[in-house]
Amino acid sequence: MQRLPGVFVVATAGRLKRTTTADAGGCYELKDLPPGSYRVTALLTGFDNVTRDAVTIARTGAARLDFVMQASPMCECVRVGGTTLADRWDYADAVLHVRLSASGPQPKTPEGYYRHAATVLHVVKKPVGPLPAHVIVLQNQRSGSAAPYDIDQELVIFLKPQGPDGFAIANDEPGLAAIVFLVKDDRIQRAPEEFAPYVGMRLDAFFLELRALSRGK
Repeated sequence: MQRLPGVFVVATAGRLKRTTTADAGGCYELKDLPPGSYRVTALLTGFDNVTRDAVTIARTGAARLDFVMQASPMCECVRVGGTTLADRWDYADAVLHVRLSASGPQPKTPEGYYRHAATVLHVVKKPVGPLPAHVIVLQNQRSGSAAPYDIDQELVIFLKPQGPDGFAIANDEPGLAAIVFLVKDDRIQRAPEEFAPYVGMRLDAFFLELRALSRGK
């Protein structure tokens, strides 16, 4: 098995975050981690991200965590044409404002995705059919994707169905049908590159603009 240099490693626990990069021999070290339970993600261009949850750091001794990374397919994305908010609104089956309430791998999670349970805060565009108070969203973990979102983060997500009980989100990759706006303190904190002008917009104003898209049809 070949060792991979340059892997970016991120460890998070609540608001605590530590990062490092693997050396030429594929080895890494995260120093000064307080005892606790961590989520650790390895990222490298051209390879699927790999995430491990509930990695325990004890008060004594060091913990060892090895990652096995798989090469990403060269192209898994289908562009749907257009990059306007109206295009994305029309294509999405639902637009929801959610707060992530839990996360982690599950046996039924499709390969290459990370599973989140989310509490619905606002329904901006209602899907066809009933919508439970809690939904499952699947975050793309292909090469170039960000590390998994954290519990309690708020998102405005444009969604496509993923099986009978969940939705898939495309993790901010430009050109994809499902997109994510990260929310903090009732403002858009982060958006896909083509929607950068919305960063900093108040959430209520963003909702008004989205709902106007449907009224304008």
